[in-house]
Amino acid sequence: MSAPDTATLAYWSEHREQLRQSENQRAVLTNYLLAITAALSGLIAQQKFAITTLPLSILIALSGLFGAIAAAKYHERAEYHLQQARALTRALKDDGALANSDDLIREYREAHYQKHPRLHRVRLHDLWIGLHCGISAYGVGLIVTTLV
Repeated sequence: MSAPDTATLAYWSEHREQLRQSENQRAVLTNYLLAITAALSGLIAQQKFAITTLPLSILIALSGLFGAIAAAKYHERAEYHLQQARALTRALKDDGALANSDDLIREYREAHYQKHPRLHRVRLHDLWIGLHCGISAYGVGLIVTTLV
């Protein structure tokens, strides 16, 4: 492998690592928000939905909204690094540093799609964003319950 190809491969590796970091940060944020929501929910229920717990319900709703926006941003960053890595993969293939196995990859991708005809259409980032929107909706439900 030539020096330019080695540099390109290192740059590719850095983009893949950044992609993994974005995905890990999204998962950690979600875990934190779920833990905070659970703790605040317990406190609100313990206080029997007293009006004094209204700010906590608002906090849950706002944290869910924040989580949805942050999850979308993490997806955007991951998508950026994935596209950069794909471009570098193409450059390595064009230089001959990597075998051009597009047909083989396409064959296995199609086999995967046939094995999972519905699930492969569900975008993972939509699930993450939906989870955070659910947290926000839960917070709104707590607000309504507290006010009624």
